[in-house]
Amino acid sequence: MELTKKLNEILVSLFNSVLKMEEDAIKESSRHNLSITEVHTLAAIGAGKAKTMTQVAASLKISVSTLTVAINKLVDKKYVNRFRVPEDRRIVKIELTQEGIEAVQEHEDFHNAMVGDAIAALNEEELKLLVQSLDNINEFFKTQRLKPIRSDEPLKLVPLMLGQLEIPVPIFQGGMGIGVSLSRLAAAVAKCGGVGVISTAQSGYLEPDFATNTKEANLRALKKYIKEAINEIKDVPRKGIIAVNVMCAARHYEETVETAIEAGAQMIISGAGLPTSLPGICKGSKVKLVPIVSSARATALILKSWAKKYNRVPDAVIFEGPMAGGHLGFKEEQLEDAQEKFYQSIMEIKAELQDLPNCPLIVGGGIYTKEDVQKALSYGADGVQLGTRFVTTEECDVHPKFKEAYLKAKKEDMVVIKSPVGMPGRAIATPFTKKVEQGRIPPERCNGCLIPCKADVAPYCITDALIRAAKGDVENGLVFSGSNAYRAEKIEKVEDIFRELTS
Repeated sequence: MELTKKLNEILVSLFNSVLKMEEDAIKESSRHNLSITEVHTLAAIGAGKAKTMTQVAASLKISVSTLTVAINKLVDKKYVNRFRVPEDRRIVKIELTQEGIEAVQEHEDFHNAMVGDAIAALNEEELKLLVQSLDNINEFFKTQRLKPIRSDEPLKLVPLMLGQLEIPVPIFQGGMGIGVSLSRLAAAVAKCGGVGVISTAQSGYLEPDFATNTKEANLRALKKYIKEAINEIKDVPRKGIIAVNVMCAARHYEETVETAIEAGAQMIISGAGLPTSLPGICKGSKVKLVPIVSSARATALILKSWAKKYNRVPDAVIFEGPMAGGHLGFKEEQLEDAQEKFYQSIMEIKAELQDLPNCPLIVGGGIYTKEDVQKALSYGADGVQLGTRFVTTEECDVHPKFKEAYLKAKKEDMVVIKSPVGMPGRAIATPFTKKVEQGRIPPERCNGCLIPCKADVAPYCITDALIRAAKGDVENGLVFSGSNAYRAEKIEKVEDIFRELTS
């Protein structure tokens, strides 16, 4: 107890001391007309690209109206420029003048000098221990701010507004390739108010020229599926949206994204790597951008990269946990630990997003029942993503024998295999997965679908394996699935799943 009391005294004293030193430094500064609040406002605007009022207000955790009063004063003092965006006069942006940049630099120099003086007497080992200890305390307080919601009433999936785009029911259907989620499934989900997702992974596998003209076959088919889905939902009231899932690891990434936008996709979801270049590809488009992440660290990297390069934040973020199907964003030895920390990760990612004006968190990986949805919401999710549950629906695009493999599967049939791209993948055990365990199955040919895959050393061709399963040859194919595939007992309709999850 004495140590706890002492630590509390240190933290309170430290906070007050730093605040007092900041105030004194500002009084002694060459810029006597700035308050400490105004200096922090300038720091939030930063010396980079211009920001919107909403972005800066979120960073400072204040309302836009409160920020407007502060900006009016800073504009008068010649520290800030304010202007309207030419392409959309409704949007107001702010940026630092040269005087503002110099004021922020002076403030940063003060902080650097203060910290430098404070740690000058510490050796390297002591400094590492101090940083680690403070980081642990900081992480604790971050998670404490986002404790699970306790409620006697069921939590509800409430509509999401992404700018002017409404998602009536924030249930995202996972993008499942090859051939599992195409136009029919995506349209059925969107009709129910959710986000129907078309997978771009070898979307042209049924095209007659796929083997000889792979790239063009894929882009042609993708455009066809998007237009089919959009046409299918055009007269549906309170409909959701049509999105596409594009893997960062796929070749022709940029052209695939551009084709999806041209065909009318309303959202690009991207994972299997960090989609750091996505905003640049979509520049000038109104399409919504949603990265898939596996940790708070990955989330922070995306936010920092997009803000620095493009002055852009994600429209939403999808966290896929280790119980998801297909390629996983974890090393095989990390899966067990990642599952234990699944709900903690939701809170940590939510903490990374909380300062953004409107960036909902969608949680996937093992979400199957209404209880799963409720628990995800209680830990901070704004919506959920389901893949496996939608495979055994009438509307799913894949071959009936693929669905049958889910219905026949037992819990012990859920396996994790090594993918040729270097990531683990979750699937249902088949004769093919057993062959893979016994030794290499040399690919007969390679169409260069995934950048990390090297045909000369690949344990097998994942494209061929997935295509065989999608066409119904389950015994000789790879049946990707989430960890809950064995729970499927019947073929159901998409609307029945929505009814169950939202009742």
